[in-house]
Amino acid sequence: MKKRLLILIVFFVTATIIYSQKYDQKILTLSDCIDIAMKENADILVSKASIVAANSSIKSAFGSYLPQAQFSMGYSRQLNSTGGKTVNVGGQIIPIGETPPNSYNMGVNLGLNLFDGFAREANFQSVSENYEKSLLTLEQTKSFVKLNIYRLFFDYASKKKILNTRQDNLERGKKELESIKAKNQVGQLPINVVYSKEAEIGNLELEVARAENDLNLSRANLLALIGINPNDKIDFYTDDPAFSVEENEFIKFRNYVGFFEDAVQKAIQNRSDYKATEKELSSRSYQVKALQANYYPKIQLGGGWTWSNTQFSEFSDKGRSYIGLNLNLPLFDGFQTNTQIQYAEFNYKSQQIQLLTLERNIRREVEQAFLNLEASEKQIKIAEKSLIASEMNFKVLQERFNVGTASITDLIQANSQFLLAQINKISSYYYYLLSQKEVEYATGLLN
Repeated sequence: MKKRLLILIVFFVTATIIYSQKYDQKILTLSDCIDIAMKENADILVSKASIVAANSSIKSAFGSYLPQAQFSMGYSRQLNSTGGKTVNVGGQIIPIGETPPNSYNMGVNLGLNLFDGFAREANFQSVSENYEKSLLTLEQTKSFVKLNIYRLFFDYASKKKILNTRQDNLERGKKELESIKAKNQVGQLPINVVYSKEAEIGNLELEVARAENDLNLSRANLLALIGINPNDKIDFYTDDPAFSVEENEFIKFRNYVGFFEDAVQKAIQNRSDYKATEKELSSRSYQVKALQANYYPKIQLGGGWTWSNTQFSEFSDKGRSYIGLNLNLPLFDGFQTNTQIQYAEFNYKSQQIQLLTLERNIRREVEQAFLNLEASEKQIKIAEKSLIASEMNFKVLQERFNVGTASITDLIQANSQFLLAQINKISSYYYYLLSQKEVEYATGLLN
């Protein structure tokens, strides 16, 4: 009795572990994917690190306004105690007193830059613009990651629905095969009909296997993008009520994004990458000004305290304080400053060209996004009509096959058309949702 009870307990525990391993999966929504990616995505983490580096550059540039301080200390000892006790003066050797072997020195130096041709002001403005650029680059990176999450999430959702559609079609086909076999056994249908249906079932099973593989690959890509190990037991919730396209959705979204020219202006105003490029252009202009400051005189204020003695004492007697003003006027540096300015101006002009190129690219991206949106609207309408027609055709041929007025080839072809229409409807549906997000991204509205 005890042995049977122990076996039952072991069986129950094992079954519980297997069940939990199979069904204990974390389900992520689209919002969950975006939230996790904002924290774990590699590109976003790199952008955040660049902000820290840019902020340290601001501190360094601000430090040029502050006085510089340096403390130094030294010690030396004479190792040759007999050397240096006499000196030769005109051929006559004169003994000198014994020199203490130890020597100490100490000092504090202070320096303050009073004027450097406004170079430090230009440098501070340059690094400040770079810091603002880093912030904008992070925002643009977040928007791009969001777009990719939408792209991969919709791809996963569409492939999952396509897989379910193929599986349902396969189950229906298997039931039809059982019916055909039963009719063949009683002599109502020839054996070639059975073979044709079995061949169709084999093709359907192959397509289901391919759809399962496509779904697994899509899942792995999405998990990798949001920064999660693809081996983790995680699935995605794709039956969101927000993933619906009503008849008035087309007009509603068009009113939201506006006409093409309005959308282009919105993109120029809202796109973080365009603003970041403007900040980079401004930073390079300040770099030119910082180099031009090398032509101006520089004025520095200095001061400090020094001490030197053979004993570590008498600081007030042996020490001395000083203060001074230094003027440095550059006369000729072998054209080095001129060369540096030429390179800086070249970088500035190159950035101007990049800004114009980016503006053209933004216009092209907006135009492509609007064209894709228009095409996706048409595809949904066409797919809906095709689905209705193919479904009616399949039902008619199914009835005709049941009464013997249609061949199995006609039925298989009608089923293939019906299945393809279902898949096209799913694909067009998610293509439209993705087209919306691409328009929002192109116009800078994807927040």
